[in-house]
Amino acid sequence: KKTKGLNKKIVNPIEKKRKNILSFCYINYDQGAIPLTKYLKINQLQQEDLGIVNITHMKGLYGLYHNSELKYAGIIKNELSNEVSLSSIPKGEKQIALLYFNKEGYSKYCKSYKEYWDWVSNRNENRYQNTKSHGKNYDAKNMMHTFRLLEMATEIATEKKILVKRPNRGFLLDIKNGKFDYQELLNLAKELQRNMETAFEQSELRDRPDREQINRLIFEIRNKFYTQQ
Repeated sequence: KKTKGLNKKIVNPIEKKRKNILSFCYINYDQGAIPLTKYLKINQLQQEDLGIVNITHMKGLYGLYHNSELKYAGIIKNELSNEVSLSSIPKGEKQIALLYFNKEGYSKYCKSYKEYWDWVSNRNENRYQNTKSHGKNYDAKNMMHTFRLLEMATEIATEKKILVKRPNRGFLLDIKNGKFDYQELLNLAKELQRNMETAFEQSELRDRPDREQINRLIFEIRNKFYTQQ
């Protein structure tokens, strides 16, 4: 999931040009709804000439008005606005449509935008270029560690020790270099996970560590280290 999850930034790029509130507004149209930007094009309107007002008991829904001579506040004040702008509508003005502002969607987008471009600024460029070069559209290094950890966990249950030096180093490097398809590796990883769970069910390892033995070992190591200084 972490290798190719929906929120994995490496396979879900976000455009540098930041969207504004207008991209998260929709207008009732015919028997459905269309984006505000499309509505403006169809009717050859400018958002600056529009005015909106709250509708009682209908959160996120606004009455939409148009009059280029009345100097309405528009939908937004500027590109960086984080709230829609409300206008004072004179009596007698006719509502032309209903506008819905998906505020939750906009807030989520702003958070994702910031996180993504912060990640771009701080990412490991070599790792990123490796993912682009093998063209498999998943984080191959992450996948390699998935296999390594599943295998080592199984060995802890069966061998009662940690085997750091991997006997299948070539296979792990092939994963890292993107030589396998994502689904193929996913199926293998699921099988390894089942093997690991079975190994721990049958393992003779104790349920909890021997804390007294661990503390004695820590003392002996530190005592030996400091007495040699």
